[in-house]
Amino acid sequence: MKIEVREIQISEIVGSLCKMRLEEDYEKEEMMSSIAKHGVMNPIKVKRTKKGYMIFAGHRRLESSRALGLSTIPAEIWEDISDEEAILMGFIDNINRKDFSQLEEATAYTRLIKEFDYSVADLVESCGKSQSRIYTLFTVVRNLTEEMRAAIINGKMTFGHGEWLLKIEDPKLRKKLFQKVLDGELDVGDLKYQVHRQKPDSEKDYDELQLDLIEDICEKDQGIQAIWKKSVNIRRSRHGLKITVEVGSLSDSIKKLYTILKPLEEEVE
Repeated sequence: MKIEVREIQISEIVGSLCKMRLEEDYEKEEMMSSIAKHGVMNPIKVKRTKKGYMIFAGHRRLESSRALGLSTIPAEIWEDISDEEAILMGFIDNINRKDFSQLEEATAYTRLIKEFDYSVADLVESCGKSQSRIYTLFTVVRNLTEEMRAAIINGKMTFGHGEWLLKIEDPKLRKKLFQKVLDGELDVGDLKYQVHRQKPDSEKDYDELQLDLIEDICEKDQGIQAIWKKSVNIRRSRHGLKITVEVGSLSDSIKKLYTILKPLEEEVE
């Protein structure tokens, strides 16, 4: 392939083969400040077409340059490169940047696989990522609802939230938990616990069944429910059941602990 590096007119860039970024660019002001002071240090990548140039790597640099009113930008001009090759190259150019999100990575894998017939094995070789990572990200992004996708893009939940929400088998429960995630009530650990609770009792060991019993009591008892979200947090961890109680005084601690322990003692008896 023939490559030429030189300044080109920004007005000659007529379109984009791919835009990898989906989420808000929190470094835009920093990038614009750098370009205003030093210029574009790293050339963008473009493909020559009959009507001008198609950009396939460096979209943020181009957008910042346009916002600053610049008329030219340094570019690598690629000749005789297919759209498929250009898009893969643009993806590889972004994949190892620290601000490139999992959703953006997963979306790029999906497009490369579905639109351009790349196999997972092709991407493992080209991108240097494990087969399990590529397959997991591809599977998750393919099954995200539009609401989940929008929530990730808008910063209301993480890609990890989406991955574990999709493992909730009951649609009604999944919808309920999704809303709790949006309300800031659940983290990824909470969703992992909910997935665990789906396991049939026949697949759980003795300790897991005992923890289920304790949690069921805590979740149903009216006395515990009265202080549940206000000052008591019950969560399963790898060490067992973790109960965190916020107290205002010694007498308050005794009252709350008694409220929790009394129904458990009654169940054991």
